[in-house]
Amino acid sequence: MAGTGSQWMSRAARVVVDITALLMPRTCACCKKAIHAESGKLCAVCAWELVASVGGSYCATCGEDRSPHLLIDGTCTACRLGKSAPRFDRFVRAGRYDGTLRALVLRFKRAFVLDHLLGRMLGDAIQGQFNPRLVDFWIPVPSHWRRRLTLGFQPTALLARAAVRDWHGQVEPALKMTRYVRPFHIDPVMSAQERMQAIKGAFRVAKPSVVAGRRLCIIDDVTTTGATLHEAKRALVKAGAARVFAAVVAKVSSLPS
Repeated sequence: MAGTGSQWMSRAARVVVDITALLMPRTCACCKKAIHAESGKLCAVCAWELVASVGGSYCATCGEDRSPHLLIDGTCTACRLGKSAPRFDRFVRAGRYDGTLRALVLRFKRAFVLDHLLGRMLGDAIQGQFNPRLVDFWIPVPSHWRRRLTLGFQPTALLARAAVRDWHGQVEPALKMTRYVRPFHIDPVMSAQERMQAIKGAFRVAKPSVVAGRRLCIIDDVTTTGATLHEAKRALVKAGAARVFAAVVAKVSSLPS
């Protein structure tokens, strides 16, 4: 009888799933078109566009798009000559900020969903570039307390936790914002210099013991000019960080499309 009851419950559960699929069909996380339950989170078209945005050749210290023949040991000329401001011990990105990946990141910024999908993509990118166990702590780019109070959480912390789950990395909110800075994606026409000035001095180290002598990786969703990452790195280095890596879901290309 126990087996029969179990089978009945299993059949009932499948019926509920089928009815739910009919009443609330799954939609693509990017274009919102209906998709089959077996299709994952994206339709075929958006999935192919995402593949086109992921990877690519870029500098391993600043993240800028560069052709392979312009890289020496993975590093661009500007970084080798010390002319690139946002340089890191290692820079990792899941892809370019365009097409499907751009749409997914924007949806994350507006609704704070898809952190598992984007976080897994970032985690795969990290593991493809270096051994994540070289990093002691993973540091999300912080949000101002007013924004955290409104949202009830810190968006980049969601990404970081999803990204490091495979290797059980330790996420630490070691950075805090000293003042409110208007999110750069709201005002995308700001120049690199304007962004640098806007974010200057906006971070402080809240946990010095986590930073001093440690190997750290800053986590963010998207970077354009690198101003936010550069300022976060500056605060960590000032507090004694031994090495600073950076990992982002998407990087805006500086090259003409």
